[in-house]
Amino acid sequence: MRKLFTNDCIVKNEFLDPALCQRWEKKIFDRPDIFGTDVNPEYGQMAAFYGMIESGLNESYYRYAEKHNKYLHKEYAEIKTIVKTIGAMILQHSGLPPDALPLVPRDKKYFLVAGFNLQIKSWALYNIHTDTEGLLLYPESIFDKNTRAYSSVISIKRTAQHLCHRGGDLDIWGERYTADALDAFYKPDGCSARSNRQRQKISYEVGKLVIFDSFMPHVVLPFKVKKKADRRISLVMHFNYRKHTQKNPFPHLEYWY
Repeated sequence: MRKLFTNDCIVKNEFLDPALCQRWEKKIFDRPDIFGTDVNPEYGQMAAFYGMIESGLNESYYRYAEKHNKYLHKEYAEIKTIVKTIGAMILQHSGLPPDALPLVPRDKKYFLVAGFNLQIKSWALYNIHTDTEGLLLYPESIFDKNTRAYSSVISIKRTAQHLCHRGGDLDIWGERYTADALDAFYKPDGCSARSNRQRQKISYEVGKLVIFDSFMPHVVLPFKVKKKADRRISLVMHFNYRKHTQKNPFPHLEYWY
């Protein structure tokens, strides 16, 4: 649906109550057997689709998705409303009614509906990227300028390292690149931006929501974890407009983690 917005982001402070975020933080850190880290999760843990694929744990992701979804709905019941609200915000930001499209989870038997991204070790990589990994099911879509895909992130715990060179905060470039055009964004080294003129600096206060076009280059700034206060948690969901799928043969916004 071309009416859906592109090359833009939505930022909403205090989208979640900081007190709720603190309760979630404690519950998450109390269950290391459930919640996997963003990088190098372990078999059977709850982690993002891209993280599990990159770690060679796709079988684990698919096998436990249904179980993990039930756990999320039981222990973090607010997520259901959060997903609906974010879906409505995407539509409204596009000038559409909040119910213009049905919001449909990607097959809940095999895909997580949402999840918590944990960074509990030092993050040294300055990795400017776009979020196309979740579109592996639709390879042609990452090359199609008409694809509408969105990333949403809610800060649950901000690393104390934000005081040191904005560690753990987010930079987003106000530019849009399909996968085949992304080389034009980078310098010859393949990792640095040619220009920072379009860069938007976003701080990650607890409870803040950021929604952005997944084809916009972005980076989480590196930080060190020297003590517990340096750890970082975010609640993440991805959205994608589909005209139809085999499971859902009608126009909709699908979501997953």
